[in-house]
Amino acid sequence: MEKFVTMDFPVEQIRLTPLMRDEEALAAIRAISPDAPTPEKIRQVYSDVYFPPAPADRPYLFASIVESVDGKISFTDDRHGEKIAGNNFRDPDGALADFWVLNMLRFYADGVIIGARTLHTNEVMWANCFDEELASLRTTQMGMKHYCPAHIVVSFDGTDLLFDHMLFDVDAPVVVATSPDGLEYVRAHCPWSFRALGPYTSAEEVDVDAVQAAAASGERIVLATGTGAVTDGLAMLKVLKYLGMERVMVESPSYMTYLMSIEAMDEMFMNYSTVFAAGQVGFGAFLHFGAEEHPHSDFLSIALHEKNFICTRQKMIYGLRRGAEK
Repeated sequence: MEKFVTMDFPVEQIRLTPLMRDEEALAAIRAISPDAPTPEKIRQVYSDVYFPPAPADRPYLFASIVESVDGKISFTDDRHGEKIAGNNFRDPDGALADFWVLNMLRFYADGVIIGARTLHTNEVMWANCFDEELASLRTTQMGMKHYCPAHIVVSFDGTDLLFDHMLFDVDAPVVVATSPDGLEYVRAHCPWSFRALGPYTSAEEVDVDAVQAAAASGERIVLATGTGAVTDGLAMLKVLKYLGMERVMVESPSYMTYLMSIEAMDEMFMNYSTVFAAGQVGFGAFLHFGAEEHPHSDFLSIALHEKNFICTRQKMIYGLRRGAEK
């Protein structure tokens, strides 16, 4: 079993300078939020953070993404996504601040969605909150059940899963979310034991009693939704809800785009590093939106680290058409 490690994030090195806050919108969120008061360290670095309650049928979803100023999520010659921030040679502390924002969001999350292909380029990876001060507050202040968020690994057909990756051997709940074809692949190739849920072809088919029993068992879970090699995102999200996850962070750029396509992505914490990567490695490469029908977002807050990182919080907006009222 892998043991979690923590690291020091000095406030003075990672502190962000606020540029803009939609105080009216943020106050409305705070008024309905179930969250305890924002921990002092988060207030010092980032300002107040509150989230609204989750919808009835799924968790509240927010993404954490860092991209270059030309919209790329990795360099072509090195697919490790953290290099977009870490190789900003103008502002190394800005890279630390970006990583801290990721860890701040893990502090708030019951679960973290990770794409299976990410494991191929990140040999050492888990969704721990590495800030020791915040990690210790997850159970004491936030009332979380686990020291670390659940790991939710998404795969369409299971063939891209690395069953010997360290992520599957951490002291945290593990859910593999895949298709019916993926479940069969896992059954044929997975070396460790698990409890299967589904297949559920739609959210209406989800067996809530079976899901809650799986949550109580403490076993690794392999969840199958959809048909063939095609998953059903709304069914998966309903299962996560009944597994006890009220708030889930998305660390997979492509899955973030998919969730936008089914209007289930609620917020993005999008950070911009002032490097230029060029190439073709952007998020949403396998999906596209039309010129007349596409998601929008409003900035809830914008902050700056030095002159080289912009950290934003954005609320997603769906269903707008040309000429529609704001």
